[in-house]
Amino acid sequence: MKIGLFGKKYDAETQKYLQLLVEILEQNNIEIFVLDTYYSIISEYIIFTKQPKLLLNDRLQPGEIDFLFSIGGDGTLLSSVSVIQNSNIPVLGVNMGHLGFLTSINPNNIKGFVAEFIAGNYNIEDHSLLHVEMIQNRETTHSFVMNEVSIHRQNNSSMLSTNVYINDEILATYNGDGLIVATPTGSTAYSLSCGGPILTPDSHCFVITPIAVHTLTLRPLIIPETSKIRLVTCNKDQQMYVGRDSQMELMNSDREILLYKENFSIKLIRMKSKGFYSAIREKLMWGANCVNR
Repeated sequence: MKIGLFGKKYDAETQKYLQLLVEILEQNNIEIFVLDTYYSIISEYIIFTKQPKLLLNDRLQPGEIDFLFSIGGDGTLLSSVSVIQNSNIPVLGVNMGHLGFLTSINPNNIKGFVAEFIAGNYNIEDHSLLHVEMIQNRETTHSFVMNEVSIHRQNNSSMLSTNVYINDEILATYNGDGLIVATPTGSTAYSLSCGGPILTPDSHCFVITPIAVHTLTLRPLIIPETSKIRLVTCNKDQQMYVGRDSQMELMNSDREILLYKENFSIKLIRMKSKGFYSAIREKLMWGANCVNR
């Protein structure tokens, strides 16, 4: 079995957990690969009994490794998507962060979870992505996101006015601080904090969630993932923040944003003992005093 390790930073508080993970993988004769940028960060602190193989590319190729372990929180896992892209390599989140809806392994029980993983006690979820086209002056840039795309007014500017089209039919004009278009994965992130619903990973839909909308009857709307969403801002002389997952940029509002389902998905590993509903109960403390089995 070939397992790659990906991360963004080293944290002295979690060193013992990462060292334990490496030792367990080595004890089980698993071939360890490490992204070269991550290895340059941890090599001074983590001991490998056998030199790991370095992954020199910033984009994995199909079959290069069997699984990728993302070491960190949900933000690190989101960053790993740009490395995985359409390689179909499943990713397992090893939580070294805080809330962690996407990360499946808790650092306090790494040994038990890795044993489960090696035994095959996990499921692989397909997580849809949003393809993003930013159109300005007949020029188009392309990217994709796993969580959401958001637009937001500047703090000192007037309300952001945005026309939203679904399959080229006008839906509504949103006047307010902005809006979010989220995938099921992103429904537990920014969208949730703005009053959006939680979507299960297999729900095959997207959600449009307004941010502090002026018209209170404009509520979050769930639409099929086959839809094409077009955002056209009306404040042509105004700047706005555009968020793509964890990246936020200040841009001129004289552009259109076209969103639709990406032609590939991300395969996320969840341990059978830590499924989606278990994560919801644990992270949001639903029925903590009532569930007894």
